[in-house]
Order: sequence, then C-alpha cells, then structure tokens
Amino acid sequence: AWKGLIVECSANDVPLSPIGFLERSSKAYRDNTSLIYGSIQYTWNQTYQRCLKLASALTHLGISHGDVVATFSYNLPEIYELHFAVPMAGGILCTLNARQDSTMVSTLLAHSEAKLIFVEHYLLQTVQGAFDLLSQKHINPPTLVLLTKFESKNNHSYMHYDDLLAIGNDDFKIIRPKSEYDPISINYTSGTTSNPKAVVYTHRGAFLNSIAIVLVHNMGSRPVYLWSVPMFHSNGWCLPWGAAAQGATNICIRKVTPKAIFDNIYLHNVTHLGAAPTVLNMIVNSSKDCLHHPRLPHKVEIMTGGSPPPPQIIAKMEEMGFVVTHIYGLTETYGPATHCVCKPEWDALQPEERYALKARQGLNHLGMEEMDVKNPVTMESVRADGATIGEVMFRGNTVMSGYFKDLKATEEAFRGGWFHSGDLGVKHEDGYVEIKDGYVEIKDRKKDVVISGGENVSTIEVENVLYSHEAVLEAAVVARPDKIWGETPCAFVTLKEGFDGVVNGDEIIKICRDHLPHYMAPKTVVFQDLPKTSTVGLMSCNLWPIHFTLLPLLSLTMMIKHSLTRFARALNPSHYSKFNRSYSKFEEPESWKSMDGLLRCSANYVPLSPIGFLERSSKAYTDNTSLVYGSTSHTWGETHQRCLKLASALANMGISRGDVVATFSYNLPQIYELHFGVPMAGGILCTLNARLDSFMVSALLRHSEAKVIFVDNQLLDIAQGALQLLAQSDTKPPILVPLTDSDYETLLATGTDQFEILRPHTELDPIAINYTSGTTARPKAVVYSHRGAYLNSLATALLLGLRDMSVYLWSMPMFNCNGWDVLWASAAQGAANIVINKVTPQAIYDNIAMHNVTHMGAVPTVMNMIVNSSVCERRLLQHTVEVLTGGAPAPPQILARMEEMGFRINQIYGLTETYGAATNCVWKPEWDALPLDERSMLKARQGLRHLAMEEVDVKDSVTMESVKADGETIGEIMFRGNTVMSGYFKDLKATEEAFKGGWFHSGDLGVKYEDGYIEIKDRMKDIIISGGLNISSVELETVLYSHEAVFEAAVVGRPDSHWGETPCAFVTLKEGFEGVNEDQLITFCKDRLPHYMAIKTVVFDEYLPTNSNGKVQKFILRLRAKAMGSLS
Repeated sequence: AWKGLIVECSANDVPLSPIGFLERSSKAYRDNTSLIYGSIQYTWNQTYQRCLKLASALTHLGISHGDVVATFSYNLPEIYELHFAVPMAGGILCTLNARQDSTMVSTLLAHSEAKLIFVEHYLLQTVQGAFDLLSQKHINPPTLVLLTKFESKNNHSYMHYDDLLAIGNDDFKIIRPKSEYDPISINYTSGTTSNPKAVVYTHRGAFLNSIAIVLVHNMGSRPVYLWSVPMFHSNGWCLPWGAAAQGATNICIRKVTPKAIFDNIYLHNVTHLGAAPTVLNMIVNSSKDCLHHPRLPHKVEIMTGGSPPPPQIIAKMEEMGFVVTHIYGLTETYGPATHCVCKPEWDALQPEERYALKARQGLNHLGMEEMDVKNPVTMESVRADGATIGEVMFRGNTVMSGYFKDLKATEEAFRGGWFHSGDLGVKHEDGYVEIKDGYVEIKDRKKDVVISGGENVSTIEVENVLYSHEAVLEAAVVARPDKIWGETPCAFVTLKEGFDGVVNGDEIIKICRDHLPHYMAPKTVVFQDLPKTSTVGLMSCNLWPIHFTLLPLLSLTMMIKHSLTRFARALNPSHYSKFNRSYSKFEEPESWKSMDGLLRCSANYVPLSPIGFLERSSKAYTDNTSLVYGSTSHTWGETHQRCLKLASALANMGISRGDVVATFSYNLPQIYELHFGVPMAGGILCTLNARLDSFMVSALLRHSEAKVIFVDNQLLDIAQGALQLLAQSDTKPPILVPLTDSDYETLLATGTDQFEILRPHTELDPIAINYTSGTTARPKAVVYSHRGAYLNSLATALLLGLRDMSVYLWSMPMFNCNGWDVLWASAAQGAANIVINKVTPQAIYDNIAMHNVTHMGAVPTVMNMIVNSSVCERRLLQHTVEVLTGGAPAPPQILARMEEMGFRINQIYGLTETYGAATNCVWKPEWDALPLDERSMLKARQGLRHLAMEEVDVKDSVTMESVKADGETIGEIMFRGNTVMSGYFKDLKATEEAFKGGWFHSGDLGVKYEDGYIEIKDRMKDIIISGGLNISSVELETVLYSHEAVFEAAVVGRPDSHWGETPCAFVTLKEGFEGVNEDQLITFCKDRLPHYMAIKTVVFDEYLPTNSNGKVQKFILRLRAKAMGSLS
C-alpha cells in the first residue's frame, strides 16, 4: 500500500560501509592521535590522508572494483590503514594468518586470486617460498609490497609501502561500494590446503558488526585501544573499523607479552583491549617484574573470546583491575556475535559461581538478530533447561555472505535458514547460551578443527603429514585440553610392522613441525591400535576418553560431549536432506555474480528494525528497571511481555500490517510501550503533538487514516471534539482508547504474551509517521522506516553515551520525532526511563536526585527554565548529568550557565525529516583551554554528522555547489544518508522538491568552518533582508540573550517601505527587570553588531508562543510584526 508514496534516492538511501567512519573521524577527531607504534604516531587527519593516498596508489597498480588485496603481517599501522584504503579503492581485503607456512600461503593466494600482497619483511621468506610453489603450478604470483624497510640478500627489488604512498594523491575520489552487499573482505578459517574456507564479509555486515562491538565493548568517545588481538583474525573482530567510529587511539604492538601489555597501559593510558584466553592466562601468571603495581591505575575494559575463559582466570583478571567481557563468535559471524551481559544479581553470588556465569557465551549482540540452540536434524529449539544439548546457530545481518567458490558448503552452512556453527551448547532459562565443553568445544567434531591459542588447526591437514612418514600405518588427530592454549593437537598413531621401538614421539612431532606451521604440530603422540567402525572407518570419538586419561581430571561435561560427538559422527549426511533444508533466498547483488559461493538468504539477511532491541533487553536486562512513572515501575522482562500483549490486543482490534495507530498524549509509560507494541503488530505509529487543538487533530487523523487513537486523559475533550469533526465530514473516526490505567490495562488483558510478532517484510517498511511542527507552513507527514529508526537509534545511543546502567529522564516530549529516537535507543542499551508528565525545574531536580539520573534531553526553553529557576527549586547535583539538547539553536550564555551548574551539554541538530538528531557538536580537547564564553560559543555550533548520516554539507541551493569552508559564506544545510525520511506521506511533489539534486534540503541557512563543523545562521524563511543585506535573526537573538534582563527573545522581519524590512525583537524580561526599555536594548545591540543588523523595534511580551519542540513560532510573531505596519 505504501509503494509509490515514498521515494528511494541518493538523498535517503546510501550503502552502509565502515569507510564513512574514517571520513567522519578525520573531522571530528582531526588532531587526536589515531595510531601509535613505538615512536611512530599519526593523527586521524593524517591517517585519513594516508589512506586516500594509498587507495589512489592501489588504483595506479591496477586494483579496481572487486579485486583482492592480501596481507601477510602481524599488527602494524600499515595493516590498520589497509582496512580502509583497500575498500576505498574498491578492492577486497584478505588478511592472511601470519603463522601460516609457504604451502598454505600459496594455496590461499591461488584460491583468493589476490593481485597484490603486502608483506612484513620478517615473513618475506615464507612468501617467497609460496611464490616458488605458485610458479611451479604456472600461476602468476601477486605483486609484492614490503611493509618495512628490508635489504634482500637475493637482490630482489620489491616495492616498499612508503614508496607506494608517494605515488598516491590525497584528493583521491573514493570508490564507494555499488551496493552495501559488496564484499569488503575475505577471511580464511582453518585454511586446509585441500578445501580452504574463504569467508566473505560485506560492507553492510562490517558496518553493523563494528557498531555492535563498540557498544559491547563500552567504547565511548576517544578510547585508547591496545592491539593484542591479531588484525588477521576476523579483521581484528571488526575493531579497526569500530575504533575509527569512536575516534579511538590505536596502540599497535607486534609481540604480545605481559610486559608489553602493562607497559603500554601505563604509558598510553589504555582503556580497552581485546585478548584470547591464552593472553589472559599469560597476564595472570606473569612475573611480578612485569607489573608496575599489583592493581592497574584505572579500569581497563578487556574483551575476550576465541575459546571460553576459565572462571578462575576471569576472577584473577578482575582482581587486577580489568573489567572482563566474554564474547563468542566465529569467522563466519564477523568475529564476536554474542557477549555475556553481567546481571546485577550475580554480584551477590559466591566468586566461584559468579565467574562461572561470566564464562558463558551469553546473548546475541545488537547486530545479530537471533542466536539459538537447535537440534540440527529437526531444527527444533532445544529446551532452555541448561542440560539439553544442541547445535548453536545464528541468523542475522552479521553472518557471512558465504564461502568464496564453495556454494555447496555455503548451502550446507545455511541449511534451514540458519547458520550452523558446528558448536554444541545448551540454553539456560534466562536465554543465555553456554558452550558445553569448555576449551574443547569450539568448531570441532563435525569439522575436525582444533582451536589452539585462538588458531584453527585442521586435524585432516595434520593427519596427511603424519601419513607421509614411512613408519605410520594409521593416524588420527584430536584435541587435548590445555590450561594455556585451550587445546592442542594430540596424535594417535599405529606404526607399521618393524617400526615398534624405532620411531618415537619426538620424531613424529618433528616431521610435523618441518611440514606445517609450528602451532599446528601435535604436542602429544600416543602409539596404539586405533578403534574402528564396522565399515573400517576410524572412530576418533572413541579416542577422546583415551587421551583424557593423560590429564589428572576428566570433567562430566567433557563426557557428555563425547557421547554427542559419537552421535553426530554416526549420522548419515544424506539424512539431513529430509529435514528443513530450505531457506528463504533473496535477490543477490550485481557484484556477487563474479564471486561464486555467496548466498543472500534468511540466515544472513534480516530486515533492520528496533523491535529486536526490546526482545534482546528482555533477556539481557530481564530484571533491570525499564520504566518508572511516579509509583509505577516495570522491568525489561515485564515491558517485553506487556508490549507483546499490546500487539496481540491491537491485532484483535483489527490492526494489521500497514495500519496507522495514533497517540495524543503527553509523556506516559503507555506511550513508550506503544513504540514497540504498534510495530510488533505490523502497524505504523503516529504520535500527534499534545498541544494541538481539535481542528488540527481531526485534520491529521483524516490525513493519516489512523484506525485507533490512544488519548491522554487530560486531552480527552480535545480528542472527542476532533472525532466529532470527523463524523461531521463523513469520515469514519478511529477507535478511541483512553490512556487511563483501567482502560489500558483492560485492553492489555485481551492480548497474549505468546503473540507472534509481525516482522517488517523489508527494512524500508514504515514504522512511524511524524507531522512537522508547522512553524513555517502546514504540517507535513514525515515517514520513518524500520531501517532508519534502527540506525538512528544506535547513532543516538553512541553520541549520548547510553549504557545498561544509564538512567534517562524524559524531560522532552515522546511525540517529538519519537523522542529523538531515544525511546528505541534506551531499549537497545537497557537504560532505565524516568517518565515525567509535567516538566518543571523542580521536577527535573527531584527526579535526578531520586533516581540517580545520568542522562536527559532538553530543548533550549527547558534549559532556560533551569538556569533561571529559583534557589528553592534547585538541588545540588551529586554527579554530572549529560544533556542532549536541540530543537533550536541554544544561546551560548545558557550553555555556559548549565555547565556551571553541573550539566554536560551535547548539542545536536536535526529535523523531523532526519529522525531527530543528525549532527552533534563533538567536543575537541583543545577547547578546554579557552575561556568559558568562547567554549560555549563553540559548543553552540551544530557540529558534524553522526555515524548513521552519510553526509551533511552547506551548499548553494541553486548551483548545488558546496560553499567555502570559511565560517562566513552562507548556504543551505543539506543532508544525505539512511536517516533521512522516506518521504512525505501523500505528497510526492513535496518529497521530490525536498530531495532535489539528490540531497535533502533542510531549509536552514548556515556556514561551514575549516574543520568541517557547521553552524546555523537562520531558517531560510527567517532570514531578514534589509536594504539588500542578509541579517541573521539567530545572531541578533544571541546578543539579546547576553543581556542580563532578557529571559526569552525572538527576532523577525517587520515590513519597511524604505529598507524592505527591518529587525523586530519580541522579548520576555526576567522578573525584577521590568524597567528595561526599547532604547536600552537597541543600544545594547548597536554596541555589539554592525548598525544595519541592530534591532529597530522591540515588543515586550509576557511569554513567546512556542511549539512542542521549544521552537518559537515565528510565523505568529511575523504576522504580528506585519500588522504593525512599516517603521519608516
């Protein structure tokens, strides 16, 4: 029904890609340190320039769209840069494991068809060996570029990285992905030479997983990240891109040792690092001379995964001052896919029990739609009893596109519409998943892979080498648990007749080390006859109990897994085809046609929607407070159940996919619930401004075609008047549901919490309609999509710094741009919502004190109320409160006073058409040294785009050329990105006009500074043209607000027969300043501005007319000024 009513174009549809993270950081964190490696150090602007040059140079070498560029190196700054430069040149990055040998490298280079390889000089010999092997097979090796200076003994002349940069240009035009499903990287799993698995990542998946990992890792703005995770493992868990998103300082170290870790923590004030459990084990067992002090000088967030960390290790790490977050994922899930969200009630448990819970794999993160434990044959979910074992499976946008050149393996992995991990686990009652076999059970048994120190070891590969020994009759390799490495390869060998006593374990290990990377060689060899099946196949599952006798203890969970392994191996693979082999396949992108093996289906594509935020919070934060309103309080578990019942009740009322449900209310918990309940029923939410009259409400209900309207008890008379007007015009009125406790709860009682959610068909399906404020014209119906709401919510959560322990005070209307998307953002992060119906300074202060509020939203009028409140209304703040402000340009004087009072201001800018916030004024450290008034002037600027908005610019609205970045040249502020509206409902002409030239035209006039920050000067319709000169009403208002007597001020144009128009100020004075007159204010302006800009008329009012956003309704003041007639 909505097709043709909305517009998809370059203004609101941009391929998701992490490339934009670097572009934004080059402006937002321009002079902040981006990379440190020993004495080498770069800023974000330098890193951006270097990546542009490198991308340019790559194109000179013939790299074009879809070409593969490989790397063979440990963590170096150059590898970080290649994560951006390669996709900026249109290429696909392939980071090879630096621990591979020549044979493996040659196999992977041939398979990936890499055209170029960047090599660390320490590893050059391995690559030269790989090139020799390629030549023997008559395969042309890729062009080699050395990452570090090196003089070859064989006089080979290799290109060097710095030489390559020198031929590039920093004005290179980035080659954007044609589709967000274009591949961005290839990562190899176990890397068997017989059948390498090349996992393909897309720009979309990399973008979403990067954001999710930043949120999991609690990475606020400007963290310091220590690189102890190899960047060649799942692209460093997507953190090269994630770190750029947050302007992090990246500390690169080539060799990971406890001393290097502690030295860098102290030297660079490291706040975050990632590490496999083996590294954690090294840290807790490090000698005292590595430690500067028994405890760290500050908390360091550490993300660990690759294999489950022992609870004892987590306990010791936290004793030292680390905050451990346990993650779980696979190469096929872009690295981390889940994390173990710690629950407050765990703090009361005994340490052993608490850390055992922390070692679980937990829940899917925000980028992964679903994780489940299923019977791999029937595809039914196992019981959530913590005992029934099944296979861990995933479904979501951060699942790989497939295995390059192996469609059969891709189809098998996506059987039944889920990605099959190959890991066995259980599901607990709280929804948390636990891999049952500790170190042992990570991608094994079904795929014969041993995980040792985070590296995948193919048992088949090792067995092939063993069979090459003249003494070996039979061989089988399995994993042996290891306290340091998690597990190590253990070889069971039957010798040929005549070799008993001649060949020993050391010789067997040596031949493997001679033919394989050392980490792949067996660490244990057991000589014995191997058990076989009736078909003479080796029963390696029966070797497990044998090799476990080598250990002092054998856990019960290990025994459980052995039985399951035996069961899994005994299944006939053809048996699977009888069950759930189908999956929903979607149209494949054009770029995939040249890459065999990729598949877009229900396993790796799920429409983006904020509905999933609530589902996840109901598990991750089940008993945490979600909503507080007076004496009413709900948990996230309860809120989820209530929203399911609400969706069910709406369905019972006849609401179905695409139907509009309206609200007419101030802030209430029920309005929060409707933001989830309506889209869960397939409906579209339309939140009407609670300050409208019956006539306007009736007009908007008729236009939106709402079928149901929920009404605040205070507004029932206005709503009923609107319904009467509809009836008089022969329009069927919507069903009215009063938002009284009894009526609403009665409605909920008709629903069921077992309701099956109606997911959006596509992520572009509408989720909400928001009518514009109508300050300059009749309101328009702005359509939001599920995709835009999802992305803007995450961007808002990041710029606001919301976390699971955050407490958000609702001092701004939920009906305004869906509460600037904070409604959905708070659910994404499990933050508590404190709802107040009437906003006063005393109510704000009381709730901050009562609920320990950490965040709030406030339009400038609310902040004005706070700074001008009486002493009896205020309380001394016990902690800093983050304030998100926007809706209108905030006077710098008010920002300065708010910060003096203990609030920290985050200035945002956006419109109804941009889902609320689209930019924020990112604070720069160098501003701290400036005087308060200067700092406040800078903070009042509108800043830079947030992470989900692709571009913001100031352009000439006629030529569409960007204005000079000089802070003076005025143009129209324009946007382009996924958080621009879908269009104006039922007004295609207005939509096309707004999207003219492929950009959304805001109607706001502004300037752009050299650092890329923008600043609003005025609305196009509010600019005053006097004698042919443009006068900014905002600049005049800023001067007026600096006068001690002025409480509120607004300036509009008054008609003038000589000058055309002149500035006319409408002013409200503070109490006690009634004696201030017109001449004083005019003189005050003339002393601070060019005389032509100064106000010529002053009208004193008791209050100024404002809309719900806190914006002064200048169209009313303009009519009053017009009625006054000409001044001349």
